Amino acid sequence: MRRVPSKSIIVAAAIMLAAGIPARSLGAQAAPPPAAGAGPSVSPAAAAAKLSLESGEGKAVATKLADDLVSQFVFRDQAEAYAAMLKKNAAAGRYDNGTRGELAKLLTDDLQAVHKDGHLHVMLAPQGPGGGVRGNGGGGPPAGLPPLIQAAKTIAPGIGYIRFTAFFGSDEEMAGVRKWLAENRNDRVLIFDLRNHHGGGLDEQDAIFSYIFARKTPLVKMAVAKDIYASGHSPIEPGKTLVFAADGDKMVGTHSAIPGAATPLRKAKVYVLVSNRSASAAEHFTLALKTTGRATLIGETTAGANHFGGPRPLNEHFAVWMPVGRTYDIKTGKDWEGDGIAPDIAVDPKQALVIALEKAGLSHDQAVKLDAAEVPAEPVHRDKLKAR
Repeated sequence: MRRVPSKSIIVAAAIMLAAGIPARSLGAQAAPPPAAGAGPSVSPAAAAAKLSLESGEGKAVATKLADDLVSQFVFRDQAEAYAAMLKKNAAAGRYDNGTRGELAKLLTDDLQAVHKDGHLHVMLAPQGPGGGVRGNGGGGPPAGLPPLIQAAKTIAPGIGYIRFTAFFGSDEEMAGVRKWLAENRNDRVLIFDLRNHHGGGLDEQDAIFSYIFARKTPLVKMAVAKDIYASGHSPIEPGKTLVFAADGDKMVGTHSAIPGAATPLRKAKVYVLVSNRSASAAEHFTLALKTTGRATLIGETTAGANHFGGPRPLNEHFAVWMPVGRTYDIKTGKDWEGDGIAPDIAVDPKQALVIALEKAGLSHDQAVKLDAAEVPAEPVHRDKLKAR
């Protein structure tokens, strides 16, 4: 999870791919439509995945990955455990055969078997025009991604409701968030539906926090190694709401809510709907509101994908989504990697909106009727999580 400038969203795209969005490889171009009478088209990414490994390629990728983990991964002890496993397996020939797609999966599975991490994974580098893995820079939402704002409305008198797919910081999404906040500035209740939220950045969060906090409020800490920060490879950037200071071998940022103009929303009841698909930046948002006592969380424990980072090239064919930092609770020093964030009211996430509307004062029948009209673009629960 990162602060994502409105014109620089490639890291957020990688986050979404890590979280399981069915989408093409990061940055890859869509395949042209097939000619009339031709068979089904095959995307460049799919074709690349089926290519056989070249002699020595698997060992070289595993060795480079091991070295990069030791120099960049968020926790040095875990990085060394990953590296020892990779080098041992590479020496034994485990990565010498198969296709490139199979190698990416095998390396990812081997990493997760050593230590679970909700973001760390090996992927194929984008193929075709515009390919290449960058730490930041242009791009856009992956193909197949639902609208970033699925719904934004006054769902009932005095009750504002917004349902997100991700926080991408795009101009369109930011305009939609600000419009919804302005139109619902006098509401007594706000409901944030993050039940299938994949992650992203801080811009949307900062806009929301400016309405619902009455004073400057520290929310969470974000730490990254000093050398990563100094090299310019950190996926998070300082700003008005994120101020960094040196702390040992880390640069630690404090993310704070900065209030804007006073509105009744400062006193509004706030509910956040969560599920085990609520990941990364959704969990950042959730923890910030939970630890400050500013919201009530309804649903189930979140995904447990904490460590933020971005894509790093391994060679021209492979890349790794490298976690380089962590976000944690200011009071306890704990993060949510692998554990997720527990709700205040534990219910089946499919019923979370009904419960929130009832808490807001609607009858059960009214709540059920309104809930039936709100259909998330993706499932609000995943039976099995890779991070656990």
